[in-house]
Amino acid sequence: MKKSTVLLAGIAFCTAIFADEPAKVDPRAGEPVGERVYLWPNGKVPDMEEHQFNEPFIEWFIPSNKTTDAVMILSCGGGYNICAWNPEGQGSGLLKDWLLEKGLTVVRLHYRTPRSKGKCSHRAAWQDAQRAVRLVRAGAEKHGVAPDKIGFYGFSAAAHQALLMAVSSETKKYEGIDEIDKLPCNINWVVACFPAYVLRNPKYPKPNDEFKFEGTIPPVFLMHGDADHHTPMASIRMYEKLHAMKVPVEMHILATRGHDLWSKAEPGTPAAEWKEMIWRWLVQMKFCQAD
Repeated sequence: MKKSTVLLAGIAFCTAIFADEPAKVDPRAGEPVGERVYLWPNGKVPDMEEHQFNEPFIEWFIPSNKTTDAVMILSCGGGYNICAWNPEGQGSGLLKDWLLEKGLTVVRLHYRTPRSKGKCSHRAAWQDAQRAVRLVRAGAEKHGVAPDKIGFYGFSAAAHQALLMAVSSETKKYEGIDEIDKLPCNINWVVACFPAYVLRNPKYPKPNDEFKFEGTIPPVFLMHGDADHHTPMASIRMYEKLHAMKVPVEMHILATRGHDLWSKAEPGTPAAEWKEMIWRWLVQMKFCQAD
């Protein structure tokens, strides 16, 4: 047999093996609880990297007492090295349950980790967020929500992700693969709790260049602890820029609170009432209705 024939046969054999290779499932994803929808068709994950878990998904949760046709996407931090969803976590599972009790539809986003290699460490997470918003918009009618009332919540790295979705919505992070990708990926409000990676350093006078402040920027809610090692100047600089652009923005800087600002919060303090503060803002902005 000619060497070229052997080589081609070997390539075909390897291709078949890799095509049938099982997906790398993140053990943190857990078993489905709501309606789980995988972000990408089989074999269509953009820029797939060998070291990453490659089955990102959204999961729909519909309240039994729906009070609004809005929907909130919940994304979790973890330094882009893990997607730190915890069914009993204050900023993830317990927040999901709390919002459902309020009558708000919730969509959990579980994006690819660990960090992408190369210049943009959050490339995969950004791609997954854009695809997630498009899938939520495509599924809005089926789930009884409005395609123009899609919010995005995140803490820490996921708050950075949320702000990218708010102010860089026209930045194309992957090539379209189907009809869903013809839908816009803009969002209608953002809740960003103690965002990381917004500034190159605390003294840098503006957010990083990846924040384009393009398109129609939605209302933004910012919350940060003033003792956070991911400096609260990140939220302050973002507030200054958005305020100058006349974007509706609300910001809370909580005294003595660090990263994970709700941890061990004393009852009656703002850090213990952070969910209520977000809810009042959603009502004020007319995305949700008062109890």
